[in-house]
Amino acid sequence: MLRPRLQARDGDRGDSRAHRDGRGAHRRDRLHGPAAVRVTNRRHRRRRDSTRRGIRRPRVVTPPHHPSNSDTHAPRSGGTMLHRTEPWRPSSPGARRNKRAIVAAALATGLALTGCASAAPDPSAAPEQTLRFGLSGEPQDVKVGADQGSTGYTLDALIHRGLMAYDADGALVPALAESFEEIDPATYSFTLREGLEFSDGTPLTSANVKNTLLFLADPENGARTLAAMRNITEVETPDDRTAIVHLSENNADFVAYLADSTAFIAPDDALSADAIATVGAGPFVIEQDDAGVQLVLARNDAYYDADSVTLDSIDLVFYPDGTARTNALVSGDVDLIDYVPWEQFSTLESTDGVTIDVQNGLLMDIEFNVTDGPFADPLVREAVAYAVNRDSVVDAAFFGNAKAIYGPPIPESSDYYTEESQELWEYDPEHAKELLAEAGYPDGFSTTILTTSQYVFHQDTALTVQADLAEIGIDAELDSPDWATRMEKATSGDFQMKINGWGGIVSEPAYLESYLGGPDLAKSFGWNDPEIMAALAAGRTGADVDSRKAAYSEAIDLMGTNVPFVPLVQRGQAFAYKDTVTGFSNLPGFLTFFAGYTLASTSISAG
Repeated sequence: MLRPRLQARDGDRGDSRAHRDGRGAHRRDRLHGPAAVRVTNRRHRRRRDSTRRGIRRPRVVTPPHHPSNSDTHAPRSGGTMLHRTEPWRPSSPGARRNKRAIVAAALATGLALTGCASAAPDPSAAPEQTLRFGLSGEPQDVKVGADQGSTGYTLDALIHRGLMAYDADGALVPALAESFEEIDPATYSFTLREGLEFSDGTPLTSANVKNTLLFLADPENGARTLAAMRNITEVETPDDRTAIVHLSENNADFVAYLADSTAFIAPDDALSADAIATVGAGPFVIEQDDAGVQLVLARNDAYYDADSVTLDSIDLVFYPDGTARTNALVSGDVDLIDYVPWEQFSTLESTDGVTIDVQNGLLMDIEFNVTDGPFADPLVREAVAYAVNRDSVVDAAFFGNAKAIYGPPIPESSDYYTEESQELWEYDPEHAKELLAEAGYPDGFSTTILTTSQYVFHQDTALTVQADLAEIGIDAELDSPDWATRMEKATSGDFQMKINGWGGIVSEPAYLESYLGGPDLAKSFGWNDPEIMAALAAGRTGADVDSRKAAYSEAIDLMGTNVPFVPLVQRGQAFAYKDTVTGFSNLPGFLTFFAGYTLASTSISAG
């Protein structure tokens, strides 16, 4: 029987536990028992007899110690404190080297030994191709199409594949599809690679593509990519390798949605709400599942490009606490970590043998309850947009590791980028006061800002906004509950302003239609503007780039005065890894969530 899991979410569904100041490890302790053992050596595994995710666990030996993920148990500076559960035995490479030194010394003094030390490693031998990945949380059980946060996106990219994917530069590339053709902006034909198989050896055909896409298109299934999939009207399968997708209207970005790692193609028996999707067509398979500790993945020989995969295995070791995760990399317990805490960027940048790979991607913003009160007036929302000093947010909340933005972010590489779209507002508190007076609030007013005590960067962002609003006469009190309460309030509209973090599914402006047309939980509560939404729809369905660009420009220009949300910064999202890790790459912008795709081309080099 599967155990329920608790997973708090950042609004962008990113690292759910990296900023809890130790709360994550304690919550896991209440669910799964003391988190006393961290597995870092493949010869030492936790003993378990039950099954989960459909994986049978071998009988294994519990290691004698493991570094805690909680700041309560681990020092904030220096090494990691160990919790011993049985008499200590060396298991780390360093401990084994010490043991060999002791044995050699004993031999030199003529002591009689019943055993002998192992031979010194051959420096010319190829390094073991096992990547130890310190992951920011334990992924939830994999569900087809489900949005399960950043750790879920990573696991999806490792054990599954969709028709499309992203390469190390963030370019859209075919995956299960050998090629595709845009017959027209509402019709796409995909030709599958020959001989595709799922990891259990069963064939993967166009019938699986059809059934999966129709599953993702059903609103009842809550797919992350529903904004694009809901327009699927028919999928033709003239043969086992051809799938022709018909849409109800043009969508120039449809193929990009297919590269979202949650849009993987699954076997038919995984296409239900209760099914757990562990059988996939990705480069790795789940070999072992130690709940609360790690997942061990092995190379999938049935993967269509298995010959290009160098890694034999990946150990996904769970470090919910950001400081413990960083220490694990610096100490050599892991080779790679995700969600580097912003306060640790400078430390890792100055650490020999470590690379930190940063991309400005996810968005922090201010959202409103527009159903009544001052923020129902667009002039007041516009005043807030001019009142906030984004540079202060960059420094106070993200230690300089973010980019101030004054419009909805669009990458400069996009056909739809314009300088005007990124300069809707500026920091101008005097103009903000004029707008308040025009709206009938010359002396300001009192309000609240919903944030959370659980994520430091959310609270620091709110504190900076609070100070800037005070300068124009808005007295804002912070409401900082835990994350679960914060989510309840956001869902019910029990707030006036809120700080949120999120990222788009695709980099093109089509993400704005998905966001603004989505549930009130993820946007300004009660907001809807038919004129803006019509312009965004015209941008998505336009027949050519010029018509789409004109429509998107119109929509964004309207946002300048309607202000459905106030963008603040694109925060830096970072991975860090040892210099022996080659081939891994963080992806630009919102695509940072899909950096897991590049693990298929990652390898371990000699130190």
